[in-house]
Amino acid sequence: MEYLDILDRNGNKTGEVKPRKEVHSKGYWHKGVHVWIINSQKELLVQKRSAIKDVYPNKLYVSAGGHFTSGEDEKEGIRREILEEIGVEIPASQLQYLFTFSQEVSENNGTFLDNMFYDVYLAEVDLDLDKLKLQEEEVSEVINIPYQEFEKMIQNHDPNIVNHPEGYAKLFKILHERYDEKEWDFDR
Repeated sequence: MEYLDILDRNGNKTGEVKPRKEVHSKGYWHKGVHVWIINSQKELLVQKRSAIKDVYPNKLYVSAGGHFTSGEDEKEGIRREILEEIGVEIPASQLQYLFTFSQEVSENNGTFLDNMFYDVYLAEVDLDLDKLKLQEEEVSEVINIPYQEFEKMIQNHDPNIVNHPEGYAKLFKILHERYDEKEWDFDR
């Protein structure tokens, strides 16, 4: 059973630890991570969630993401999620913290409450998609999409994408500042 640290509405640990199922049934605030992987062609690695997921099945989502288990070191938790979901190890030195956002979500007729603070990271890595080992329970496939094309899909309210408006707005602002119309030094 997976246990999560409970947070207050400001993102501070309360000292309480609850089972993941209870966290989502009662709507306790907790922490998670979104990792975006961008390649040298300015494409985001996007996963399609498994059809058996309890929430957002078959929808496009971050490159890798998930929860931090209680007491887990954040960088190790991030590396664990990436390895579990897409089967690749990315050194902590390549994970760039971008920002944190929070979101309150009620899904499945109010039976799944996801009140979460998301730490968002970016990794600049070229990956061979054919060599990735996907965790079938979590991810059915991965694709590379030019980040500007993915942004247009979100702006057009594509129903096949998990909705994180604040997170996407901040992410694309950063991506435009870094990669629009500039020569990109991928090896920096």
